[in-house]
Amino acid sequence: MTGDTREVYGRQDLEPIRQDLLAWYEANARDLPWRRERDPYRVWLSEVMLQQTRVEAVIPYYRRFLQAYPTLASLSGAGEGQVLKLWEGLGYYARARHFLEAVKEVQTAYGGRVPEDPAAFGRLPGVGPYTRAAVLSIAFETPLAAVDGNVKRVLSRLFCLAEGRDPKAGGDPEIASGAIKALAEDLLARERPGDFNQALMDLGALLCIPGTPRCPGCPLTAWCRAYKEGRAHAIPARRQKKAVPLEEVEALLLARQGKYLVRRRPGGGLLGGLWEFPTLKPPVLPPEQVTRGEKLRVLEHRFSHRHWQVTLYAGEMKGEPPEGHDWRWAAVRELEELPFPAVYHPVIAGLRCRRREDRQEERARK
Repeated sequence: MTGDTREVYGRQDLEPIRQDLLAWYEANARDLPWRRERDPYRVWLSEVMLQQTRVEAVIPYYRRFLQAYPTLASLSGAGEGQVLKLWEGLGYYARARHFLEAVKEVQTAYGGRVPEDPAAFGRLPGVGPYTRAAVLSIAFETPLAAVDGNVKRVLSRLFCLAEGRDPKAGGDPEIASGAIKALAEDLLARERPGDFNQALMDLGALLCIPGTPRCPGCPLTAWCRAYKEGRAHAIPARRQKKAVPLEEVEALLLARQGKYLVRRRPGGGLLGGLWEFPTLKPPVLPPEQVTRGEKLRVLEHRFSHRHWQVTLYAGEMKGEPPEGHDWRWAAVRELEELPFPAVYHPVIAGLRCRRREDRQEERARK
């Protein structure tokens, strides 16, 4: 161990912790589709999808994505719109755009082989320290410690680190964060780094959970300082949740000859690259060009950091939208093929039902 981490945990031998954790993992590892093989492309895809997203939500997206793009080479030829459509509803769409960009770079610069060199892999778009360590340790057994939220929680309890203590009591979050990273590297089972990283993740997801951990079933209670001090439930200290701001949006359903006007959002911001119905608030068309009609419905969607309330109005438009590929008049069938934010899915479903009813009435008249 390094001098810094020895100060945190004394002279305790870490090998029994490694052995007990790996033994528990062998008996209790979650059966997840991306763990059934070590294909670096598939491992990478799973880690990108799992960022800030629950495992249960990811599994169906992961399977559908691989049905469309089973290999890195097949994905490298895809367009952004195709990828965003598959990602539709999973959120954090910048992940998908960066992943596609990185895959294209691997195809051209590395002959389609995910680079094993940590520096090279870490330079790819969207690859941060955690993704680099997780993918390379699992796919190539590179001895890198992957530190995510689950791992931080496990280690802060195991070693009773200051990051888990109330800052008013003298805890220094920055020092503790550095200690966690150092301890993760020291604790890593270097002969099985991929399994060990996943074991820590599973322990945090299944037993060492936020709030009240399930200590009786934990394989590390004999070594856990927070458990011995009766403080496992208090570490890490709970942070007060910030109020999620309400963002009101006014959208227009503009129809012309059986088609509806839609706009692609700018690539760099929230929901970048997805399509939407044009909005009055915030304005995306000159106000003198559109007229707001009756209110059609109110839609709501909660993001992690904001709450959208979208009021949809019927409307009329004079002239044509600005020139460019970011605007188009789309039939209902086309709307179903474009990637839209989840908040607009009920609108498209309603238009599809209306189209079906219109066709039935037309056939009945004949």
